[in-house]
Amino acid sequence: MASLVDQVQQLIQGLVGGDLLEITLLSLAVSGVATALSLLIGLPLGTWLALSRFRSRGLMLSVVNTGMALPPVVVGLFVAFTLWRSGPLGDMGLIYTPSRWCSPR
Repeated sequence: MASLVDQVQQLIQGLVGGDLLEITLLSLAVSGVATALSLLIGLPLGTWLALSRFRSRGLMLSVVNTGMALPPVVVGLFVAFTLWRSGPLGDMGLIYTPSRWCSPR
């Protein structure tokens, strides 16, 4: 029980000691980078899909609409499985490690 009390005390000291601001800034930086990347990729592709006419457009619209209907938990699990060390992009080391250009320092 003493271990739990010690851990709670360390948590409170870390939050009061300035870690809370660093955590908040890092979270905002990662969210901002993710939003900017999705905007840079999604806006042109969405505009192209909406305005152009091509043979497999119906299939692509079905895939996009199906993706938007998936629950966020399912999409999050798919991304996590993809980025884990044993996943296809695991060698890149992207999960739980923000890049230097994303860090608020």
